[in-house]
Amino acid sequence: MAEYVQQNLEGMLPELEEMERMGVFSSDEIRTIVRKRRDYEYRLQKRIVQKSDFLRYMQYEINLDMLKKKRKSRLGIKRNLQAEYATMKKIHNLFQNALKKFVGDIKLWIQYIEFCKHMGSLKILGKVFAKLLQYHPDKPSLWIMAAKWEFEENKNIPNSRSLLQRGLRVNSSSQQLWLEYFRMELLHVEKIHNRRKVLGMSGGEDSQEEEVTAEFLAGKVPEIVYKKAIEAVPDDIKFRISFIEIYRLFENTEHGCDMIYESLIKHFPESEEVWNLVARRAIDEAKAKVKKGTAVITDSQWSELLVEMNKLFHQAVGQVQTDKMWELYITTCMELLTDSSLEQAKEVDLLLQRDQSKKALLVCKKATKHFKTSASLWSKYLRLKLLNKGKIKDIQNEFSTALQCVDSKDSLFLWNLWIEWCIENNPDEVESVFELSLQSCADVQIETKYKYVEWTSSTKGIKKARKLYKRLIQERPYTMSFFRKCIDLELTQVEPSAKRIRDLYEAAVDQFGSSSPDRQTQTR
Repeated sequence: MAEYVQQNLEGMLPELEEMERMGVFSSDEIRTIVRKRRDYEYRLQKRIVQKSDFLRYMQYEINLDMLKKKRKSRLGIKRNLQAEYATMKKIHNLFQNALKKFVGDIKLWIQYIEFCKHMGSLKILGKVFAKLLQYHPDKPSLWIMAAKWEFEENKNIPNSRSLLQRGLRVNSSSQQLWLEYFRMELLHVEKIHNRRKVLGMSGGEDSQEEEVTAEFLAGKVPEIVYKKAIEAVPDDIKFRISFIEIYRLFENTEHGCDMIYESLIKHFPESEEVWNLVARRAIDEAKAKVKKGTAVITDSQWSELLVEMNKLFHQAVGQVQTDKMWELYITTCMELLTDSSLEQAKEVDLLLQRDQSKKALLVCKKATKHFKTSASLWSKYLRLKLLNKGKIKDIQNEFSTALQCVDSKDSLFLWNLWIEWCIENNPDEVESVFELSLQSCADVQIETKYKYVEWTSSTKGIKKARKLYKRLIQERPYTMSFFRKCIDLELTQVEPSAKRIRDLYEAAVDQFGSSSPDRQTQTR
């Protein structure tokens, strides 16, 4: 071990002598460098070497190299020194020896790759990527990293393509790899288009890089990649949608998007998500263009888009007869009514919005006829009904109908909506609605009991509220939270009544036992 260390140190003598001769380091500093290197070399000769031993040695050499460069600059030395090459070689050797021992340490591989990039060691970097992929072929992110370097920094598109293809042979079901391969081919087409624009070229004039055909320029290669990808991963809708999202990052990709939408309808004809995506396509694309400032949509164009959307949604609810499909349709209608970005910079006529509101209401009504027990559809319909501000009697009847149709276990939202609407618009009926809610299931009663007491207290006074909570305490279901809230109500009075608070506490103890009320309630 000592002989090996001594041999390594002797190999460093020429560079150390040069640095001393050039005045970069003094003789004392050279002795310190030798001592430090000897310590690090001995650590690497231990039976069990830690990764930290390599990293500390590397960091020391990197810091030493930085100091050499500063000293050179200060001394006005412009030529490259043998010591600089020797230090770089030393650091590369340390990384390579460390990776032989810790071949499974991805973080260490990445550190070496970053070091090579920083130092401009491109030839070595290519070999590092090759070794890395040889040891870790099952990690798609590493194939992507290597391909990106070839494409973006090494400017070698054939090598980038080859790496992604090799990665896909090993990881054929990797969505990440397929999407990156697809993106790379689109970037390649864009790059060729941009270069031809700058050079003023057309047709088949471009002979650089590779033969450029009309089909290549039309984006046929990315289309082929997509088709191969869905063969490898056939049943994932979100995977296919990801290709659309990538397409939208590039110009003139409408034909490719058409192909993906067609494949979605063909392979997933019963999917609500697919039909929703297809029906919303024109609207979403128009919104994106308006947001980017690349287009202005006139009122007439917007109306045409809405007509087309409604047509597709009608086709969708006919093809996929589920409450989810109707819910997606209604959600879109409501979104369009509330989305300020669709007001065409506040120039859309209010009448048009009213017309759309009525259309949305009709869609909701139709949906509730098909799926009478769907609480979600009824809630959307009733919210739209309230937005349209119909007659009070009609709205009351609609709430009654909805609650008769929907399972009481799913009706809490509808009860809350009705109560809130009555408080604002029909205060004379609030008490009647609260009383009706107490005839519903236990979950509804638990939620509305205290709201009833609270509303009574704020509108009719504490005496009426006390009378009400005394009655409700006697009626099932019993909950500790109701007792606590009633106690809190008494505590908020100007002069809290100790007797009433005690009575409430004793009633709670009768129902739940002395250990049930929390300590806070007992203390009070």
